[in-house]
Amino acid sequence: MTLQPLLALDLGATKVACVVGMPRENAQGFELLGSSLIAYPTSSEAWLSDPLLMSRVIEHAVEAAAVPHEFHRAIIGIHPTSLSSEHVRVSIPLADEPIGVRTQDLKRLEAGALHQALAIDREPLLVERLGCSGNGFDGVPDPRGLPASRLAGTFHIVAMPVASRRAVLQAVESAGLEIAQLRYTLPATLASGAEDAGRSRLLLIDVGGLTTDIGWFVDGVLRAVELRPWGGWRMAETIAKTLKVTMDQAITWSLEGKKCRKPEVRELLESEWALLRQSIDKVLAGQPKPDLVLVGGRGALIDGFAEWVERSTGVRTALCRSPRTNQLGDVSRQIGLSSAIGLLELATRTAPGPSLGSPKLFNRLIDRTRLILTDYF
Repeated sequence: MTLQPLLALDLGATKVACVVGMPRENAQGFELLGSSLIAYPTSSEAWLSDPLLMSRVIEHAVEAAAVPHEFHRAIIGIHPTSLSSEHVRVSIPLADEPIGVRTQDLKRLEAGALHQALAIDREPLLVERLGCSGNGFDGVPDPRGLPASRLAGTFHIVAMPVASRRAVLQAVESAGLEIAQLRYTLPATLASGAEDAGRSRLLLIDVGGLTTDIGWFVDGVLRAVELRPWGGWRMAETIAKTLKVTMDQAITWSLEGKKCRKPEVRELLESEWALLRQSIDKVLAGQPKPDLVLVGGRGALIDGFAEWVERSTGVRTALCRSPRTNQLGDVSRQIGLSSAIGLLELATRTAPGPSLGSPKLFNRLIDRTRLILTDYF
């Protein structure tokens, strides 16, 4: 079988990151063939409001990667501005007498968790099986083969609005591509930093253009996530509006961070970081101390941000970026491409992510329609 290059696209709030890699024959890792980082020509709100604009940027990004290959499918990473995250515990009967847990039993268990967790306007973006229990065992992530008459499991489910998924699908298809996988970028960002991803307990703070994702990872599994409506672009907009300056000037001042000569900028940063600290504390509540804190995204480039995180948490803090980008030189480019590289890391060393088609979506639509009709008539 001839190996084909893989295309990964990280659709951010302000840019599209594109990475092309050739999988290795042993199915472990890939060779980086090309990459590009293309910003949207308009404001960051175009991420959802104009899928056709996004599709043109996707086309530009694929061309700029300069890999002579005809692509038809892509691995897509997204972090929508509206996510829901919750833990769900469900159980299913297996048999009157204990039998070995099978793969189909785990699929039934996951389907039950999705049915319980998802609202009518939500689709799953990430499903993590945290642990299962049965006859004589508890907290086992993969219980296949263990005997049980009834199987219970705890899942962490991250869901996205159906409208966001529809906008992404329209943008990708308009660019002439199909979605091979649709993934939440926070685990991909972690996967891009191969050396740091092996730590047992990690806190990842990914500051994007519009939102900041704070994720708690244990042994590589995302167990909790908090989304805060603050990011690099929002910070620049706030500075521009408050100080009545251009966005270019505001972006420069925001990146100067705590060393900015404008006290108003420093005060704005301090107030935003105080709110961010509340979100960090919420994620870490009841958890053991992290081994390491990683910061990524545009916010990682704000002068003094990583140092502030280290002081606030009391944990060593490092920049989250892929070793594959070291030769690029420009740190902002290295960080911007990390999530897209992480998508390829995950795709070439693990099984595909969970299906995004909710098994109960059709039934939930029927039930919701029936309820509306009953109330109306």
